[in-house]
Amino acid sequence: MPLAVHAHHSWRAVYGGGEEVTLDATIASEPFRNPHNAVHVQIAGASGELEPWTIEWRGRRRRDGGEPVVYDLNPGDEVVIVGRRAVDTDLKKIQMTRLTRTADGMTIEARQRRRNRDRDPNQ
Repeated sequence: MPLAVHAHHSWRAVYGGGEEVTLDATIASEPFRNPHNAVHVQIAGASGELEPWTIEWRGRRRRDGGEPVVYDLNPGDEVVIVGRRAVDTDLKKIQMTRLTRTADGMTIEARQRRRNRDRDPNQ
C-alpha cells in the first residue's frame, strides 16, 4: 500500500522571503504534527474554486506540565490566517503567524524563531 511521506524542512528554505498574506479559510482537518504543527484548510482561489492548502506553524510540543498542546480547531471552522506564503508558489503552503477563528475570536499565535536555550535572556 503506497504511503505519503513528508520530509522535515527548513522554515527559511520554504518560507524565507515569501509573500506576507492574510486569507480567509475553512479548516478541513484536525491539527496534526508532521513534524511541524499543521492543519489542512480550503481557501478560495482566483476563480472562486476551493483549493486545498497546508498551514504550518512553530509551537510548543508540550505544556509546562508535560501534556501535549491540543489546538481547538475542527473541520468546518471558518478562520482568518496571517502568515508567509511558501517561496515556491506552486506549493499551497503558509507559515502561519496568527490564526483567528471568526465565530468566537479564539486565536493561535505562532513563534517565528526557534528559541536559543543557551542565550542569555537579558541580551
